[in-house]
Amino acid sequence: MIELPEALTIARQMTAELRGKRIVRGLRGNSPHKFAFYSGEPEQYAGILEGRTMGETIGMGSMIVAAIEPGHALVLGGGGERILYHPTAATLPKKHHLLLQFEDDSYLTVSVQGWGCVQLVPQEQLATHSFAGSPRVSPLDAEFTADYVRQLFAEVPAEDPRSIKHFVISKPGFWGVANGYLQDILFLAKLHPRRRVVEMKAKEQRALHKATKTVITQAVKADGRDTERDLYNQPGRYVRILDSRTVGRPCRECGTVIEKISYLGGAAYFCPSCQV
Repeated sequence: MIELPEALTIARQMTAELRGKRIVRGLRGNSPHKFAFYSGEPEQYAGILEGRTMGETIGMGSMIVAAIEPGHALVLGGGGERILYHPTAATLPKKHHLLLQFEDDSYLTVSVQGWGCVQLVPQEQLATHSFAGSPRVSPLDAEFTADYVRQLFAEVPAEDPRSIKHFVISKPGFWGVANGYLQDILFLAKLHPRRRVVEMKAKEQRALHKATKTVITQAVKADGRDTERDLYNQPGRYVRILDSRTVGRPCRECGTVIEKISYLGGAAYFCPSCQV
């Protein structure tokens, strides 16, 4: 699943590899998928994309926004997608949900795995786009301070039942952070995923802020997780502290066996001794 480090990595690579390339063919996709979120019919994609030029691509939270010049943009990401560059047609996937062919006979494909956004929108509509139109404070921004996080906690009503997992990845949410990086953030902060937000002390709020900055910064430097792929189909170098591979193994801090639960629509991994 694409989160902030993967979005930034792929966006940087797309700008370096594709900027200035002219599109000679654009296909909305050859495989039906009810969770591939489009913005128009196949003929609209084909008509708009042909003859346009790739501009700069930027990462916005878990989204990837690529300028299609003049006048349009591709909004990708937000879920499980494989976004790949192909120097030739030899490595093209049999099924895809977007294909761009460039005049040098190289290609870009997007294949949705689970769900994901593959939308082609006019540039003037980006500001109000439901996924890419509301930039927020990123864990990498200078504005993402301990005081900023403290204020988010202060806005939670006294009887609010939400857990820290819900707080980080849903409401209010840390921009671009989802379940993939949440596990390591909570481990470093020593917080159980079910811990109620209203029960957290000031020092635990500061620990959450520090852990988020640490994990996301390290992951960006490593080009994302080793279980995700970049534009060139290469894995990232960030190895998670907790994931499916660590269940049943001893905690690196205390030796207690790492556990897994299903919680809020996904898996949660934690040390039952370290995380309270």
